[in-house]
Amino acid sequence: MEKTRRGLWVVDGLLVAGYLGLIAMTMPYLQPYTRFTPYPDGLPGGPMGWIVQPGGYLVQQNYQANGWQRELPALCIVVLLPMVRRRPLFFATAIGVAQLLVATVHAPGDARYTILIAADICLVPIALAWRRRTSIKAAGLIATGGIISMAAFTPGSAQLMPTHIVVVTLLTLVAWLLGSSTRERRAGAVRQRADAAVQAVAIERLRIARELHDMIAHSIGIIAIQAGMGNRVIGTQPAEARKALQAIEDTSRDTLSQLRRTLTALRRDENAETPSDPAPGLADLDQLVASTKHAGVLAIVETTGMPRPLPGEVDLAAYRIIQESVTNVVRHSGARTCRVRIEYQDSAVAITVADDGHGVLGSGGTGFGLVGMRERVSLVHGTFTAGPRHGGGFLVSATLPVPGGFGTVYGGSAKENATVETEQRPDIDRPLPQALPTPDPNPAVTP
Repeated sequence: MEKTRRGLWVVDGLLVAGYLGLIAMTMPYLQPYTRFTPYPDGLPGGPMGWIVQPGGYLVQQNYQANGWQRELPALCIVVLLPMVRRRPLFFATAIGVAQLLVATVHAPGDARYTILIAADICLVPIALAWRRRTSIKAAGLIATGGIISMAAFTPGSAQLMPTHIVVVTLLTLVAWLLGSSTRERRAGAVRQRADAAVQAVAIERLRIARELHDMIAHSIGIIAIQAGMGNRVIGTQPAEARKALQAIEDTSRDTLSQLRRTLTALRRDENAETPSDPAPGLADLDQLVASTKHAGVLAIVETTGMPRPLPGEVDLAAYRIIQESVTNVVRHSGARTCRVRIEYQDSAVAITVADDGHGVLGSGGTGFGLVGMRERVSLVHGTFTAGPRHGGGFLVSATLPVPGGFGTVYGGSAKENATVETEQRPDIDRPLPQALPTPDPNPAVTP
């Protein structure tokens, strides 16, 4: 590594020496010379008099270099291009020295400006690739060489010196701003992508947390209630205790299966196949109602309108909202029954879960379930309300919009079928029927 760095220093030194040597070779062609043209008879100037008096001389200042030769100092910068990305300050120093050398022979203004413009073009990638402090130093070296050369050896009239200084400064400043602003814009784009990635990870973590909460809270609540009931009746009613143990086994196996699918999805590689198990939806309500019934709460599901396929995110959100609401009824409300209503509307699906207990948070719940339900509804741009019912109990209501044209309604329009079925639908606020009698009341729920 040390040999490589030492070799690069030698190479860069040779490049600078070669560049300055080429500048020295072009300097004689850029030096002006004076031509004296004698006029023995004079040169008349019309009514204004004589341009050259008889016997006088006409003095003219010319350059040996033609138009192409005046561009040679700028073309020689190609020799220094390998140093633009490697050592920008040495590059800028060599350019500043070259400008001073060219100015010492009173080179024409176009030759000086071509050097400056070529150096400013190279300044753009310097400001683009290097940090601001380094690029500012490089711009200052280039501008300093140009300003000193213009101030000490002004091309043309001395009255134009301030103009030349302003032009040199503006050209260098514009080149630096162009490279620096592009660098900042790219850095901003990188930061935005990083922030978007962090936000996506945070959103995914929240989604996973909601999934685990909805899945585990419901299952553990059912298991706890069944375990409590089995513990109470194991000595007097072995058959009921066996049923409770069977419900615990079924619920725990189903929960472990869902956890396994979730963890498999989290651990899978980018090129691995996506798990084929579908996410739960409204079609799985029968299993949910069965597990709730084992816990001592009868969930009555009422469907209005014509059921139709729903988008995956809407179907999952609807199922999770019902699951969380029913779980809250089982764990906190003290009710024996709850009513679940699913209404398929033209452009939405409305869900209501009501009970006649003492409220979801009445038993000291944390309220995280309600927050999770509200987040699920907001993700699909729906509306959500939750609070005590008029006359007692608790009511959860959510409306989830369905994109137009999604799904197909068979046997007539959704509105017509909804009209037929809603004529005799029960009111959500009417008294709820009592649960089916069980051999032993649920000891885990306060009546």
